Amino acid sequence: MSQNMISNAAVEKISQQELHHLITVSTGFIDAYIIDCHDREAMLLPQNIVLSALDSATQVPHVEWHELKLPVYAVNDPERKTGVALVIEGDEINQRFALMCNEMPRTIRLRISELIDEERLANDPTIFQYVRMADQSFHIPNLVNIQNTLKL
Repeated sequence: MSQNMISNAAVEKISQQELHHLITVSTGFIDAYIIDCHDREAMLLPQNIVLSALDSATQVPHVEWHELKLPVYAVNDPERKTGVALVIEGDEINQRFALMCNEMPRTIRLRISELIDEERLANDPTIFQYVRMADQSFHIPNLVNIQNTLKL
């Protein structure tokens, strides 16, 4: 088999999501949302995995989006009656879910080099890791574990 055919086969196996990740990382910048979370550090979430933002009641088990009933993972203040549901992309359509927030998150374009890993363990399985930007701590969610808690 020629080297060119092997290269083409390898490229075809890379998912669209992985390609987008490589493009984003290679530029050195990432467009992200800063999401205020109830009783924990704010969440830092790449914008490219958010498919939609919907105004929503907060005390709901699911959000309807394009004829799908998406389960809700809430990070909002439980006292709030309305909020914004962010539709989060999954590897498969049935892995999508709604992240319930207090309000539309703030957007930020940051250099990847601005983020510093914090050396503390996350006791919550839905947190992948903690990072610091300037003088503020954020958490990066573990989306696979969040999907597992929602039984996706």
